[in-house]
Amino acid sequence: MLIGGVPGNSAEEVFRTVAPILGDLAIGFTDGEFGVRRFWIYYVVVNTWAKHPDLELIRPVVPAGRGLPDFVPKDYDTLQWYGPKPGVKKLSRIETLGYPNEAAASYKVFCRLRDEGVIPQGVRFQQSLPFPDDACRLFTNNAQNVDLMVDSYVDVMKRDVARLCEIIPHNDLVIQWDINWETVALRELNAPIPKAVPVGMHLCYGDLHHKHFKDPADLATSVSMANKAQEASPQPISHAQMSVPRHRSDDAYFAPLKNLRFGNGTVYAGLVHYTDGAEGSLRRLATFKRHCSGPTGVATECGLGRRPADQSLKKLLEIHRDVAAAI
Repeated sequence: MLIGGVPGNSAEEVFRTVAPILGDLAIGFTDGEFGVRRFWIYYVVVNTWAKHPDLELIRPVVPAGRGLPDFVPKDYDTLQWYGPKPGVKKLSRIETLGYPNEAAASYKVFCRLRDEGVIPQGVRFQQSLPFPDDACRLFTNNAQNVDLMVDSYVDVMKRDVARLCEIIPHNDLVIQWDINWETVALRELNAPIPKAVPVGMHLCYGDLHHKHFKDPADLATSVSMANKAQEASPQPISHAQMSVPRHRSDDAYFAPLKNLRFGNGTVYAGLVHYTDGAEGSLRRLATFKRHCSGPTGVATECGLGRRPADQSLKKLLEIHRDVAAAI
């Protein structure tokens, strides 16, 4: 499972990189989230919150520097904050977050490359979308502001999801919710998605400058979120990705999987790590398989984007392929 971000400057570059290596192994091919989307929820910050007529900046960002765009923060506690202007009780309607237009352009490339035989038949186009809390909570300073921004975000995201399902044929689409903080909005946001479109979750622990905001003690929280999501969603959740830190190949980390109630959904273990290659990833996979008997797959902990310059994307994709072959 390709989680979302993949290093590349265009959809064509990303598709031509991943397709020859992964073939039909992947549930779907993402366009790599190039441009501002490379920085995940900052796509929403730059294009929506920073431009919203009812919001104002209440704390400026402390930039990361190092050649990154000025809107990228140095750390989790130095993000920019927005709040409603005086007298604003509800944000005015946001027409779109921009994801459908991005997807439409990339899907045209996807179809052309499939017609050329670069992308195998049967592989879906994957659109990854951030969940409401992730796009809102980090960028304001109190619960009232969060509620106001989340209400506005859910309103527009429901329309964007419906539009995605109009633009891209259902048998060509897979939607992945990037979930760093919550599962609360699953019922509302999954409602517009037709049952023919697989819907999954990337249960994230953050990847700012390749650091988690918190290292998971074990898979208990991810299992609980997957269970709650399956209960709350109006349609079955087809898959969930769960993070596995590089240093965790012990049984204790995977033991909470015994409590998983995920139906026929696939669990993608985010255990593929570049730094210890196929050998280390296979060691983690062996432990994972002792605790999970249902449909399984593999992924990285977070997206493939923003890789260190000394790490080869081709090599990382080859590790994906070789580890998947062991399932």
